[in-house]
Amino acid sequence: MVVLVLFGLSATAPVSASSSHLSLHPQLDANQLAREVLQNEIQAEIKDDSLWCYRQQKEEQGKEKLYAVCETKDVEIDRLLEVNGQELTPKQRQADDQRIQKLLSDPNQMRQQRKKGEDDAKTERDLLKIFPDAFRFEYDGREGELIKLKFAPNPDFHGSGRAAQVFHHLEGTMLVDPEQKRLAEITGELTSEVRFGWGGILGHLDEGGTFHVKLADLGSGHWEMTTLDVEMDGKALLFKTISVREKESNSDFRQVPDGLKPQEAFELLRQDRRFGKCPEGDCSKAQGAH
Repeated sequence: MVVLVLFGLSATAPVSASSSHLSLHPQLDANQLAREVLQNEIQAEIKDDSLWCYRQQKEEQGKEKLYAVCETKDVEIDRLLEVNGQELTPKQRQADDQRIQKLLSDPNQMRQQRKKGEDDAKTERDLLKIFPDAFRFEYDGREGELIKLKFAPNPDFHGSGRAAQVFHHLEGTMLVDPEQKRLAEITGELTSEVRFGWGGILGHLDEGGTFHVKLADLGSGHWEMTTLDVEMDGKALLFKTISVREKESNSDFRQVPDGLKPQEAFELLRQDRRFGKCPEGDCSKAQGAH
């Protein structure tokens, strides 16, 4: 299912565009522009090593949850703040902090989480590599300073794997920043049912499933995902019904020092209930010897 949220990218770094300005008219080469934008996303994901703290609002199992999240080189710390708009009880607060401390005291668990993140990042890059070949792009006007491209399956694309199968049933639009050649927004919809394996015996995704992702420039060419909204239905192996309802909103980004340790990140998040602010606005003071 990762293909359905493949543009929920992690932090990205500045990338030099091959051209500082694009002609904003329908005659531009939409396929070439899309290829350059997606290549920039790949390079940015590879090169970026900055760390950030931010607020994350998520819908999980029918509940609205608010987290304070902080990245480190070793692991990402997410501290639960509210459920359905209500602060945690002292007992819930203790349980969640114990969850985090258990993670921090278990090197194997941190290694597993880090490996999963690395594997997910590689999958994202692999999908981004084939995306320009899997679709045909057309200029579709402008929204403010952004160029709008619509995409539809390329009938000449014959890739293998489940990602390729999904791509054959997917249409949508992209908003791109023409100056930086970066992806600002993407929306997609399954225009027909996707069947996996021998006429769907391994499962299927229903027609009409959608995803919507927004990204924002935080400054200096660094882009982060701010919105993720996925709605998919279908059936998995042995006729198990699947339903994906994933909503996520990220805000209040603050960059933290590269040397931030996991325990220091946890202490930083504990200093401010909602935002994970650093003392007197200076994150470096939360690092002790660093």
